[in-house]
Amino acid sequence: MTKEEVVSKVRKLFELSNSANENEAALAAAKAREFLSRYNLSMADLPTDDMTRVIAATEACVQVGKVVHNWVKGLLIHTAHGFECEHIIHRRHGCDLTLSFIGTAADAEVAAYTFQFVYRELIRLLQRALPNLKREHTGWSTAALRYAYLDGAVKRIGEKFWEHTQTIRAAERKGCKELVLAKEQMIKSYMDKAFPNIRREYARGRFVSAGAFDKGYRDAGSLSLRPGIPGKDSDMFAVTG
Repeated sequence: MTKEEVVSKVRKLFELSNSANENEAALAAAKAREFLSRYNLSMADLPTDDMTRVIAATEACVQVGKVVHNWVKGLLIHTAHGFECEHIIHRRHGCDLTLSFIGTAADAEVAAYTFQFVYRELIRLLQRALPNLKREHTGWSTAALRYAYLDGAVKRIGEKFWEHTQTIRAAERKGCKELVLAKEQMIKSYMDKAFPNIRREYARGRFVSAGAFDKGYRDAGSLSLRPGIPGKDSDMFAVTG
C-alpha cells in the first residue's frame, strides 16, 4: 500500500470516528491509529486542511459508580494525557459519577475504551496478587494493601503511556503544528462551553505499604496499552470498591 493510499484510508477512518455509534467510532479511531503505526506514519503525514475539517471535539464517558478512588483518578489522568484529551469527573442528573474524556473523536473514544480495558486488567492483577500480599504484609489492612498495589500499578501505567506516546507527540508538534493547535483550540472551546465552572482537585499525600506498591508497579509493567475493540464492551466493565 502506498503512502497516499494509507493517508486516504486513515482520513476516511477519522471521518467514521465521528459516528454517533459509540462502538463504530471507537473501532474506526483505533483502526486509524493502527494504520499510522503499521506504516510508520504520524498525524504530521496527513493533509492538514483535510484533517482540520474532519476533526471535532467530542466527549467519551465512562460510568464508575458512586465513588472514584485515588488510583482511578490517576488512571484517568494518565489515559487522558496519553491520548491528548482533557478529563473531568462529574455527575449528571443525579446519576453515578462519570469520567469524561474530551478530545477529538479519534482520541476520546479510544481513550475511554483503553481506560476500561486497563481498569479491568488492573483488577485482575490485584485479585491474583492480594492473597500473597495479605500473608506477607500482616501489619496492613486488606483495603490498604489493595490501594497501595493499585497506586503502584497506576504509576507504572503512567510511565508506559509516556514511553509509548512521546515520540509520536513530538513528531506531530514538529511537523503538523497547525493541526495540533486546531485540536487544542477545539478542545478548549468545548470545555469552556460544556463545563464553565470547573473546580480543580489536588491530591493529598498518604502512607502506603511500600511492598504492595512495588508489587503493583512491577506487575503493571506487563500490561499492553493497545487493546482490541470488541462489539460491545459495557457489559464487561466491572467496578470494585
